[in-house]
Amino acid sequence: MGTCDDMDLFLVRHGITDWNQEKRYLGHTDRSIIKSELTQLEMLQKELMEQRFDHAFTSDLRRCQETLAFLNIPVPISVDARLREVNFGDWEGKTYNELKDDKAYQNWLDNWEQGSIPNGESSDVFKNRIDSFFQGLFKQSLETAPHGKRQFLLITHGGVIRYLVSRFVPSMSFWDLSVSHGQGIRLTLQRQKEEWVCSSLSAVPFQEKEK
Repeated sequence: MGTCDDMDLFLVRHGITDWNQEKRYLGHTDRSIIKSELTQLEMLQKELMEQRFDHAFTSDLRRCQETLAFLNIPVPISVDARLREVNFGDWEGKTYNELKDDKAYQNWLDNWEQGSIPNGESSDVFKNRIDSFFQGLFKQSLETAPHGKRQFLLITHGGVIRYLVSRFVPSMSFWDLSVSHGQGIRLTLQRQKEEWVCSSLSAVPFQEKEK
């Protein structure tokens, strides 16, 4: 049985929606991307077409599936609800100005892992479902991959990408990273002593970022 020692994760944030343009919190609400803004994805599409992906995964929400459909990468695809954005509960559709005087909201901004979202998703639930997805991906890769590197494309959400980078890059916190819509991060992982660790972090497309 072969082993997978290296893995490239291309973590792409979905194209922009009307709520994103209006700077409204958008979690599990199922909004479509703005079709007139799809041309912003062309540079990303060109770069991704040059890669050879083993598999693509997408959040089940429309904005992610529509982004992946536009990119039209020739690769097997799986849809997985565990790649959803955090559920913002009572804050769905609200803006910063509408929430800034809410004490619970300020507590969440100060410490998102300890603060709570009214009728929303706790940080533990959010992190556990994402961790569950990656535990399955790592396990499957170790069982089925030939020796060497595998590449996966993930179309997901800003909060998911922030969490994953903070999880694998200890020097970065959740709020340190900002990824624009239709842009992404390439996270290169290596398996060392039964653990996956980040060996490289770069922007997709264009400029390389240091760890």
